Amino acid sequence: MLNSNTKYKLSDKALFQKVVDETVILDSISGQYYTLDPIGTEMVEALTTGKSVSQVVALIEQSYDAQAESIQADLAELISKMSDKGLLEEIQ
Repeated sequence: MLNSNTKYKLSDKALFQKVVDETVILDSISGQYYTLDPIGTEMVEALTTGKSVSQVVALIEQSYDAQAESIQADLAELISKMSDKGLLEEIQ
């Protein structure tokens, strides 16, 4: 379960680039790249501007017709996957 006050940032090896309606994140060390849909893009952009997990959930809830629990689950999965790949880091 995510701590609602936790904040994250992109790691130094993650290059973030918007391309039309999706975002590409390049791992500059491995050369692997990943894509995000528009909602994932909004989530990562909000996190990287210093918003906490709960602030990101509230932001997405205002923009889309989705329940907070569903948004939080999706955000937790996104954070977990990006953290596991070393693309997102918790701010201490």
